[in-house]
Amino acid sequence: MNEQQARDDELAKVRSEATSWLAKMAKAQQRPKVEQRKPEHDAMTPAKK
Repeated sequence: MNEQQARDDELAKVRSEATSWLAKMAKAQQRPKVEQRKPEHDAMTPAKK
């Protein structure tokens, strides 16, 4: 096996693990807590001068 193939295999493995982890996290967070968002938060309002 050459070096490029070894890198490609490792990348595929990492990508597969990341994808399954993301799917697991998405499944764990099925209920978004929209009520906690506050539009008056500093980051969401224009800067006061």
